[in-house]
Amino acid sequence: MSGIQSTWQYVDDHRDQMIADLQRLVQQKSISSSGEGVEECARLLASMMEEVGIRAEVMPTDGLPVVFGHIEADHPDAPTLLIYTHYDVQPADPEDAWESPPWEARVVGDRLIGRGTTDAKGNLMAHLKAVQALKATGGMPINIKFLFDGEEESGSPSLPGFVDSHRDLLMADAALSFDGGFDAGNIPRINLGSSGLLFVSLRAKGGEHDLHSARARLVPNPAWKLVWALNTMKDPDSNVLIEGFYDNVRPPTARERELLEQAGWDDDEQKRSLGTDEFVGGVSGTDALQQLLFTPTCNIAGFASGYVGEGRKTLLPSTATVNIDFRLVSDQDPDDILQKLRNHLDKHGYGDIEIETRGGVEPSRTNPDDPFVEVVVEAAKAVYQQDPTVRPTGDASGRQAVWLAGKFGIPGAGTAVGPPDWKGHAANEFMTIQHFLDGIKYAATIWSNWAERFGGRD
Repeated sequence: MSGIQSTWQYVDDHRDQMIADLQRLVQQKSISSSGEGVEECARLLASMMEEVGIRAEVMPTDGLPVVFGHIEADHPDAPTLLIYTHYDVQPADPEDAWESPPWEARVVGDRLIGRGTTDAKGNLMAHLKAVQALKATGGMPINIKFLFDGEEESGSPSLPGFVDSHRDLLMADAALSFDGGFDAGNIPRINLGSSGLLFVSLRAKGGEHDLHSARARLVPNPAWKLVWALNTMKDPDSNVLIEGFYDNVRPPTARERELLEQAGWDDDEQKRSLGTDEFVGGVSGTDALQQLLFTPTCNIAGFASGYVGEGRKTLLPSTATVNIDFRLVSDQDPDDILQKLRNHLDKHGYGDIEIETRGGVEPSRTNPDDPFVEVVVEAAKAVYQQDPTVRPTGDASGRQAVWLAGKFGIPGAGTAVGPPDWKGHAANEFMTIQHFLDGIKYAATIWSNWAERFGGRD
């Protein structure tokens, strides 16, 4: 029996204990939006890391703590991998919608039901159990640094500051994250990038207070001011008109286009899932997927002004607010786009419109031909006996492994071990027992394969 096969066998032989440990972590609340149980969960997680031989520490941030851990390889000159995932979870409301209590972590058939079972405590625990299995069957093949976030479900607002303050502590040769579940059809997925984000509120003012709408003959209406300002920002063909908006956009390479063509995009299925009859610009097929992943945009998330209740109320509002999110792609910078937005409004006569920034995330992309990416892909094939879906970047934004990789100038990949229909952020979230056990094997295989590849590099 080969080394990795003995590790896989160890996982199967110790499945009950490994499931029990996941239950123990799920049973501890860690709701970042309210802070409930987060500190307690961080301490529990650190102790569980110590149990398998990982040196662990609960470290403060400007918000909720991160849990940092480190374990060294049994061989010199091994590579160092930075692993990111999160231990915080969404609220479980409404709890009466669950088929079993969300904090009980009950096993029902082949499912472990509970808040955080997949997002992301099951993904996180796969790494801890992989350490346990490898140490019991031959030792650690690589050095690993673990960064477990306590604020991911709240946008990781404190993570950039923590990373900037601890660059030497976190420096590694590659970054990897486990979070979420498989694609539809039970196909493992690997993401090599993420979209950037800039979220702002624009606010216009009219009179000092709301007025009778007859006064609209004399007093400017702030809602119209925002409508006119927005009209200068985007045309009917969805082109963003902010000067310089597209200057730094990096188009997909030929290799990235090839990955898009292999992704199995289905127009009809996507339209059905999204509830639409057409895509913006009439795109279809691979061009639609490319537009989704590689084209930045400007989206109105919400518009608030005046009265929209039942009956008639003829009102001239005193304020109007619109929330806008810009989805950005490599190599756009949220701070640069914010300044270009300010310049655009000023140039078009809207210098009195206030901009409130509500957060930003830098986009990221990893070279799909990097040897580390090949290692992750080959590990997925070995464990799951099928080709994974490899996306050169993602449509969502977040501060996970590929974002960290961009910060450190190293390759990164994001993948997942949960089931495809894990009921994310909803009642009855679950992890199947088999997906969890296979996820442990997946983590161990990535590490072992990378040690072999890294040791054989030029």
